[in-house]
Amino acid sequence: MKYSELSPPKKTVDVRVVGVGGMGCSALTRLAENISSDVTMLAIDTGSATQGLPERVETLSIGNGFGSGGDIDSALSDFMAVQSDVESFVGKADVVIVLAGLGRGTGSGLAPVIAKIARAAGALSIAAVNMPFVFEGRFRNQSARKAHFALENATDAVITMDNDDLSKQGSTGTSLNGEFESTDRSIANAANAITTALGASPERFDVVRSSLAESGKTAAISGSATGLHAGSTAVAGAFDAIGINETTVGSAVLHVVGGIGLAIGQVVDAVAEVRKRVGNEVEVHVSSQRRVELGQNIDVAVVLAGIETTPEVAVLPVPSRQLERRSTVLRLSIFDALEPQRTRGPELLPTG
Repeated sequence: MKYSELSPPKKTVDVRVVGVGGMGCSALTRLAENISSDVTMLAIDTGSATQGLPERVETLSIGNGFGSGGDIDSALSDFMAVQSDVESFVGKADVVIVLAGLGRGTGSGLAPVIAKIARAAGALSIAAVNMPFVFEGRFRNQSARKAHFALENATDAVITMDNDDLSKQGSTGTSLNGEFESTDRSIANAANAITTALGASPERFDVVRSSLAESGKTAAISGSATGLHAGSTAVAGAFDAIGINETTVGSAVLHVVGGIGLAIGQVVDAVAEVRKRVGNEVEVHVSSQRRVELGQNIDVAVVLAGIETTPEVAVLPVPSRQLERRSTVLRLSIFDALEPQRTRGPELLPTG
């Protein structure tokens, strides 16, 4: 009898990613190009976003192929035709990550439904989404907030990236298309960090799952740098860009990706910088990956779970200085005096 027959087979963690809508499918494309682990992917769209995706990505094109037109009800109606297929896709998964851009019909309508299906199937359900720019209008922003609220009730964790915050990390000359590409990259980086951390081993999966499940407010940040201390510089830049220093964090997932210049010292520097920002007591799950094409660049992605923003200290108004009330001193004029009062010395008249 072989030794392998005596030992139980090692269980692998089944991580599946679903990209919903145009933004979700775009982020899924970038994730498929960069991720090294064996992750099953599915793209769903009511428009043409499922066309031209990498071969490893399964696709479901629903509706008439022209999009939902921002109509959530229309997207939900189209989804009914493929709901059973989605249920089969997520049925045996340990983790399901839903990628979507909120504010339009397909992403806002379907992301909460798919996340809820995954959670009901027993998977750790995580959503990585981006919120629209403020200039995109009140209607789109209100739709995004409603969808985000629905996701909070349907998932174990929602990783939120705000387009306005992400734009602060780029240069002032970046085009609008460049900003959307940055959004895709940030969502993909967050998903890559989570899948790598969760898929490291079944034991690691249990630890990371407990950190993310029911974690409350969750956010993902990313940064890039090069040089001797690129790891710590990239982490510092990611934190500083969106100003989340004054926070209390329950746990953090750090994923470091580098090219030929990636060294263990840079990973250690990145971890040290994360701990500097969130505290030494916070549990930090670390993973790293080498991609030669990055050269000397170091990219970091940090997922912060259980964020509690430190309340702002109320600035009390400075009380006005109370004027000291002095006792009144009565001064009599020469007309009120009982006797004439001399107010100046006598003048001597010249003689002679």
